[in-house]
Amino acid sequence: MRVVIAAIALVGLLLGARAAHLSVSDGQGDLALAAETGSVTAEEAARGRGDILSNDGRKLATTHDTVRVIATPYQIEDPSKAASALARILGSETHQTADEIETLLTKRAPNGQPSGYSVVASDVDPRKSEEIWDLGLDGITVAPDAVRVYPDGTLASQVTGHLSDYGQAFGGIEARYHDRLKSGKDVTLTLDMAVQEELQKALAETVEKSKAQSAVGVMLRVDDGAVVAMANAPTYDNNEIEDASVDEQRNRILTDPYEPGSTFKAFTVASALEEHAVTPDTTYVIPDHMTVADVVIHDSQPHETEIMQPADVLRESSNVGAIHVAEDLGGEKLSEYIHDFGFGQSTGVDLWGENSGVVPAYEDWSGSSIGNIPIGQGLSVTPLQLVSGYAALVNGGRTVTPHVVAGDEPEQAGHRVISQKTSDIVRGMLQGVVDEGSGYKAQLPGYSVGGKTGTSQTVDPKTGTYGDKYVASFMGFAPASDPEYVALIAVNDPQTTYWGELTAAPAFHDVMGFTLGYFNVPPDRPHSKKGMR
Repeated sequence: MRVVIAAIALVGLLLGARAAHLSVSDGQGDLALAAETGSVTAEEAARGRGDILSNDGRKLATTHDTVRVIATPYQIEDPSKAASALARILGSETHQTADEIETLLTKRAPNGQPSGYSVVASDVDPRKSEEIWDLGLDGITVAPDAVRVYPDGTLASQVTGHLSDYGQAFGGIEARYHDRLKSGKDVTLTLDMAVQEELQKALAETVEKSKAQSAVGVMLRVDDGAVVAMANAPTYDNNEIEDASVDEQRNRILTDPYEPGSTFKAFTVASALEEHAVTPDTTYVIPDHMTVADVVIHDSQPHETEIMQPADVLRESSNVGAIHVAEDLGGEKLSEYIHDFGFGQSTGVDLWGENSGVVPAYEDWSGSSIGNIPIGQGLSVTPLQLVSGYAALVNGGRTVTPHVVAGDEPEQAGHRVISQKTSDIVRGMLQGVVDEGSGYKAQLPGYSVGGKTGTSQTVDPKTGTYGDKYVASFMGFAPASDPEYVALIAVNDPQTTYWGELTAAPAFHDVMGFTLGYFNVPPDRPHSKKGMR
């Protein structure tokens, strides 16, 4: 089992490194070469470039007209006087001192003679042009320029990506839709900035409150996979890209697979129901631990032996119960359904750098695999794969292709994984998790909510075994009676508590509650509900 875990960790790291590289690179070799040789300038790349717009019409990336102040040093008779005059005009905008400007005005060529060209200032407000011309300084000219700006700063940074000073697109939409943007066409996203702001706020507060290393969140429309919000915490500002590490620029929702833990149990139960291996009325005698091959598997909390049905297994998040369900289904069938739900392969999202995760082929299962894969261990998934899988789980049983650009969704519906009947049953079971089980902190007044908590250990790549770090998560949807939105909150290495119901569910509650109200989704239950905690 340690060997299998180590292999999965190693493959995940290698794939993650490749995905991270792709997620912040546009793959345009010719453009990169042109940038290095100076044949493509930031002005040329930005001028005429289309805007990136949110679904509600806000500009996430746009081009501003600016000017450059250019000097011909050998034509300047009194550099000190000229520098002082320019500093009075440019100082408040470029924060240059007269001495710094004078250095540029006296630039020397390699032969020691005064240079014929020196850029004094870039990205200057065009309204300064007339003031500079009015100085009447020989050797000083003003040229039109353009600069790529990101008006909302840290909002949806990893999704937007950025255009470098050398005209090369890195990451997100800037890279993926570089050809469309450079031809002057706008790109409109499915993201709504009000929901995006709420998600980023919730993630930042969760990271701070739980003293976590990081967190991710994503909100999808259940029926078609449109991404309503997608965020990483910590985030960064594309206008200050030089201050952001490559790690911060990475969209971890696509690039960083992890073991999903108990959130995966819903797929095990759904698969068994679809194959009629179990029914909602099937009963199991569940102790608090069991042995599979040479591995002893425990439930999260000690308990007396209980009688459980599949709904109880999900509500109580019983590892032992989920394994019994999987044993009735059989490992080979479970493996087939895992792949049918889209795990171990690309989701088809319209962004570069996606990691496909690691799902062992059935022929590679060990004797203990039937004891760990059904409970979300021994395989890895990306956050985007998980939320897409849940969309299929609760939308009637059809897969969706997540997408962030409006109008780029697939023309045909996804393939069917489970029947409408099975989807309805599982949806009801997951509602029970929120109404009566571990997901109670996700309850929303006026709405039925379904979901599943998750707490999973992370693998230490140095030892190939589980370490002392966890991912706490909550995967949910609403309204549970007819789902419109599905969302995941995953918190990496929280220090206060690693239980998903305490760390991630409150953030889901805030973001989903805001989203339902913002889009005027009608309530589906009385405002107060007996038994709500």
